[in-house]
Amino acid sequence: MKKYVMVIFLVLWGSSIPKILAASPPSLATPNGLSLAEIKITGSEFVMLQNNGAAIADLSRYWLYAFNGTNPLAAGVSSSTQQLPAAALAPGQTILLSAGGGATCGAAVTARLSVSLTDSGGFLEVVQTSLSGNTLVQTAGDSVSWSSGANAAAGMIANVPSNTADPAGAYYRYQNSAPPPAFLWQQADTDAVNSCQLNVKIGSALVPGPTGIGAQLLPGAPPPATIVQDDPTDPASATSGLPLTDIGLAAPIINELMPNPAAPQTDDEDEFVEIYNSNDVAFDLSGFKLQTGTTTLHNYTFPAGTSLAPKSFTAFFSIDTNMNLSNSGGQARLLDPAGNLISQSDTYATADDGQSWALANGTWYWTTTPTAGGANVIHQPLTVKALTTGTTTNSAAKKSAAAPKSASTAKVKAASTTANNSNSPSPAKNASPLHPLVLAAVGAGAVAYAAYEYRNDLRNRFYQLRRYRAARAAAGAAAAGAGDGGAEGRFRWWQDNLRSRFSSWFGK
Repeated sequence: MKKYVMVIFLVLWGSSIPKILAASPPSLATPNGLSLAEIKITGSEFVMLQNNGAAIADLSRYWLYAFNGTNPLAAGVSSSTQQLPAAALAPGQTILLSAGGGATCGAAVTARLSVSLTDSGGFLEVVQTSLSGNTLVQTAGDSVSWSSGANAAAGMIANVPSNTADPAGAYYRYQNSAPPPAFLWQQADTDAVNSCQLNVKIGSALVPGPTGIGAQLLPGAPPPATIVQDDPTDPASATSGLPLTDIGLAAPIINELMPNPAAPQTDDEDEFVEIYNSNDVAFDLSGFKLQTGTTTLHNYTFPAGTSLAPKSFTAFFSIDTNMNLSNSGGQARLLDPAGNLISQSDTYATADDGQSWALANGTWYWTTTPTAGGANVIHQPLTVKALTTGTTTNSAAKKSAAAPKSASTAKVKAASTTANNSNSPSPAKNASPLHPLVLAAVGAGAVAYAAYEYRNDLRNRFYQLRRYRAARAAAGAAAAGAGDGGAEGRFRWWQDNLRSRFSSWFGK
């Protein structure tokens, strides 16, 4: 009986061996071209891409477009972009972009992941740029979408667990044995010890999956190249061209200068020129030239790989550029690789300690609030002119006279102005003198009018004078004939004479 039981057990156990052996994680596989191989959406995010095609001479022609929804064309969905670094990638090699840094996991190229992967759902796409004549062409490549719930897109990621539920959760690509779709995504966990190892849960156990792809490859050697320093003033050696990714973009703008940093900062380290990129995508400054000075010019050429982030303010300090800004007057300019001027500041005069020369609404100002790497804030020192006392100027007197005042107020104001202003001309100097003949004519007219008006009175006076003279002559003759008559007689004669004269003059 025991023999039969043992046989049955061996048969059943033997039949289960193929199933156990078959329960192994799928191998990592990617589509042709530069394709998405691994992705971690929650927690410490990373994206790994593999070149499953011909050698790529310049990765900077590729961009990542990240959307915050599974359907990039849906209303309200926004996006962010990232340009891949300028590097070559051989067939089979990988590039690792990580938000938190860490091990390279055998990748030939590594860089920081600057786009954000939305936990609840999103869409990530690889886009290649190329130049056709003078037209920039963008070609959509490999992509992946994910959702914390259902995902209607075939072969994409659904039911992404939260970072709390699965902090080590990640996904990698593998080939579908029964297409379509040709490729699927396998959920996996990053190993607690080896962050380059992905483990797949089969049943209740974690089974080792792919180790960091490319781990068996050495980093690619840089391709041979010849660097020639071109003189932009020499037409034979000048090159025309912008970086391909800049074609069609708006030119960067010089936004702020710091010529004279306040202590303890120094000119050799803390002077800066700030540049603003108004585009929604990064701007490649490779080969562009920064120039300062008005008479003696100083130049700095941005090295390959220098870029301005979208909608960003970037300050370039003197410690990095070895360029100094004059404290007694200067200017900054930005030139393209062919030497064309694309932006410049206004010329400034003397630079005070700690003040920056900043652009605001098309005008340059001195501001006491430097903002290296941020939008300008114009804070200017308040200047108050001292009040002066003293004489009133002629212009002030004219304004006072022109102001609407009452008649009495105007007269008082005019009088005080004349008294206080030693420079004011006197009325006599300003008056125009009348001709003497005019005055004589006016006087003669007045006399003639008076003679006509009082003609009767004058005639009566004339007659009274004649009578007075006759009476006086008669009285004199009588006095002479009568003799002196003594003092009393003379007194009575003068008394009668005066009484007669007053009676004739006043009608009494």
